[in-house]
Amino acid sequence: MEINKFTWKAFWVRQIKVYVPLVAIVYLFWYGVEVSNMMGNFFNWSTEGYGPSKQRWFRMIASGFIAMCLFGTLIDAMNTWHYIKNPDEIPKNDEVKKD
Repeated sequence: MEINKFTWKAFWVRQIKVYVPLVAIVYLFWYGVEVSNMMGNFFNWSTEGYGPSKQRWFRMIASGFIAMCLFGTLIDAMNTWHYIKNPDEIPKNDEVKKD
């Protein structure tokens, strides 16, 4: 039995698999300075030099992760929509058509 990867249900399952780890990554980058200060206080580490300027860079990186995932979601949605409208074009067994 062949599993159809181009259904809306499969699309949402793929998106959940992407966004669940993204939440943890974005949280750690968004609050990176606070998390590092909390860990520093717990382990008696020095966190000098990490302040609002570093936090801005961490938040830019987190925004980049969000933008990458949103772009990937858009591309995946377009692919799913295309293959639902044109089921005869779905690659069989992950083979690439050679012209």
